[in-house]
Amino acid sequence: MSQDISNRTGRRNWHMPAHPRIPNPEDGPLQAFAYDLRQLGEGQVSVPWIAGHEETTVSRAALYAALSGARLPKRETVGTLLRWWAGSPADENPDSEGQFYVESAWEWAERLPRDHEGRRAAIHWRDRYLKLATDVEKAREFTPRAPRVAIATPPEQHRVSDELKRLFSQTGLDDDQLWLVFGKLTFRVESYLEGKALPSDDMCWRIVEHCLSFAPSLDPDDAYKRLARAAEVARAARARDRRIARTNRTNGDSATA
Repeated sequence: MSQDISNRTGRRNWHMPAHPRIPNPEDGPLQAFAYDLRQLGEGQVSVPWIAGHEETTVSRAALYAALSGARLPKRETVGTLLRWWAGSPADENPDSEGQFYVESAWEWAERLPRDHEGRRAAIHWRDRYLKLATDVEKAREFTPRAPRVAIATPPEQHRVSDELKRLFSQTGLDDDQLWLVFGKLTFRVESYLEGKALPSDDMCWRIVEHCLSFAPSLDPDDAYKRLARAAEVARAARARDRRIARTNRTNGDSATA
């Protein structure tokens, strides 16, 4: 990225988020992709800055999630990060109309000068992403669906409810005024509080945004990281308990055979 953009933002060398945790490139192609993408962003403009830019259409939660390696990010999400970290928006010609990158995720590269290294970087990352997406889809096709089992709510899931209550308490409103903060999202938030469901990364950020409207002094990044981390731990706990339940059921079926 050109130096003028980094200096103009005044936020060069911002810390990378505590959530997601640093992926382990030895744990598979998704983790390796996220790890390398995260490394690319070291010393560049921050995720919050990118998310807050007027031209950005991808949520901050989606940008953070792309750096976790937990699942395949959308190409628009990857393309948004690459535009700022591998390309150089300051060098783009807004009137350029290229033909090579037909998808919106990569069209920023066509606005760069023909000899710009950002073009070469875009081709490299685009090809790597497409290969990753193909490999992930193939792996899904050959992965048998696990049998459904019933599990109790794991203790780790209570942390999500605790984080939501802590977050809501900062609005200064009473519990029966939940609807004032969340409006049509109230029923979904109540399902998280009751342990019936878990919020996605995007929903975690939406919840924080709603609370921020009533608590301007709230640190949105910290609140998001705490809530999203709690949801991530709860999902892992549910996966663990389902795995144990399936193993126990298989062992029980074997014993009665």
